[in-house]
Amino acid sequence: MAENPIALVVGANRGIGLGVVKELLSRGWDVIATARRPAEAADLIALAAAHPNRVTIRPLDMNDPAQLDAFATRLGDRKLNLALVNAGVSGPAHRSADKATAEEIGALMFTNAIAPIRLARHLLDRLTPREGVLAFTSSVMGSVAGNTGGHELYRASKAALNSLTRGLWTEMSGKRLTLLTLHPGWVRTDMGGPSAAVSVEDSARGMVDVMTREAGHHEHLYLDYTGKQIPW
Repeated sequence: MAENPIALVVGANRGIGLGVVKELLSRGWDVIATARRPAEAADLIALAAAHPNRVTIRPLDMNDPAQLDAFATRLGDRKLNLALVNAGVSGPAHRSADKATAEEIGALMFTNAIAPIRLARHLLDRLTPREGVLAFTSSVMGSVAGNTGGHELYRASKAALNSLTRGLWTEMSGKRLTLLTLHPGWVRTDMGGPSAAVSVEDSARGMVDVMTREAGHHEHLYLDYTGKQIPW
């Protein structure tokens, strides 16, 4: 009997990450899901109980460099068909470069841009050649070409992530992998708020559609959850 494909979903205890875990499980995938505090991840724990031997919960604090660097080795010999690095914070409430402190900018940039790339570099050799997909949850707000103003600190952090993913792609030559920088939509989560246009379920379904469809194409694409290409 063929084994189920395996996905890693980073930041899976709520919101979009949790939605992607649910969607993958519904399609027959096994999932390694991370949470900063697994013992408090009630929804993930319930999913693991409902899907015996198909959900593995691992601790990971994206703000801890030592955990980022050691995480891949803690996967043992498991190979991944898909890894979604889903980490992000909105940043300071004032959202303004004029008011930002060095500490605020450092925290925002590390969580939204530096940590995802730092982790991903350690995951490259864990992805299955030919069909492996490495994806990052970014935002349309990271598009420099599409910048309409507002939310400038968050925009800058996602633009930095997009730039870093493009740089990472240049390092992946010969690995026969696919790299995706994804906009999940404006989603009704704690960050997106109740007025957001897209449900978690629709966003997760679309993201999984895109990630599975692009497997094997060996490209780097900046796409939204419907598969529409976004200008860099």
